Amino acid sequence: MKANYRPIPVRDILATLPKARRAKIAARSKERIAGETALRELRQSRSITQDEVARRVGGKQVYISRLEKRSDMKLSTLRDYIGALGCELQLLVTFPEGETASPGGIGEIKQKSRRTARA
Repeated sequence: MKANYRPIPVRDILATLPKARRAKIAARSKERIAGETALRELRQSRSITQDEVARRVGGKQVYISRLEKRSDMKLSTLRDYIGALGCELQLLVTFPEGETASPGGIGEIKQKSRRTARA
């Protein structure tokens, strides 16, 4: 006999924990996010499902699943994924001397210019 289990949202589980425990979990989440984190872990830290991300970017859940396993993708794709999490993608370049710079316009969608008809 197959049991039918109802998924319980993380926020409902967290609501049952003592305030100190919730604070510790939140601090650990921030710590993990601050380090190098896989896309799947970023999504899970925001309590968002692959289905929700897919709906927000206009794709299918299977596409999001494959995307989370990739190590190489277009910056615009990554920007859209991060945006679906309610976050903003920022690119930072670090020079060997330790200086940093933020290049602008990379990964942004460029507006197509309309050509005017010549008479």
